[in-house]
Amino acid sequence: MISQNVREKLSSGANLLAFSHGIDSTALFYILEEVGIKFDLAMVDYNVREQSKSEIKSAKELADKFGKRIYTKSVFLDKSNFEKNAREARYEFFGEICQKFGYKNLILAHQFDDKFEWFLMQLSKGAGLKELFGMSELEKRKHFWLVRPLLNLRKKELQSYLDERNLHYFIDDTNLKGEFKRSFMRLNFSEPFLDRYFSGVRKSFEFLEADRQILM
Repeated sequence: MISQNVREKLSSGANLLAFSHGIDSTALFYILEEVGIKFDLAMVDYNVREQSKSEIKSAKELADKFGKRIYTKSVFLDKSNFEKNAREARYEFFGEICQKFGYKNLILAHQFDDKFEWFLMQLSKGAGLKELFGMSELEKRKHFWLVRPLLNLRKKELQSYLDERNLHYFIDDTNLKGEFKRSFMRLNFSEPFLDRYFSGVRKSFEFLEADRQILM
């Protein structure tokens, strides 16, 4: 499931997994464990759902069970432009942890559905090549690397992985309602499209990634 490039990168320094205890990050937790990659966890509570307290508690229990450190932060954000504010808050927190404790790699659980969602969202705003293909397996930041091991897998594959092993995860019900732009895009466009044309879209992204490497 994890490419050789990603394995080599994650073997080169300390790793921090951006965790939410949803399907994607929980599956990635166990996949990384399976292949022997060492990592710790970081998690943000946005205090907008009652379930978030149970998620934090369960994440701490999981970290303790597997002998990992976990860093948590509680934030209260302005409801206007919440998605943008939440993204900025968590990346600021993750960056602070990486710098303070010397993590060289921040592992993100973005999967193929996220990659295609991002593409469509950028396309809807009028974006250039760099913005359209913003998600890649390895991305250099100033003080650390962003590492995305799951970009070739669909969310439903990750859910099957967890269900087949009877592994516990949470589902954020706000993602099922289409209230935010990203969930609206997912429910109405990217998910139905991938359900029908996944193999072709995946092949297109492979070609586009090869072209981007040449242009860079």
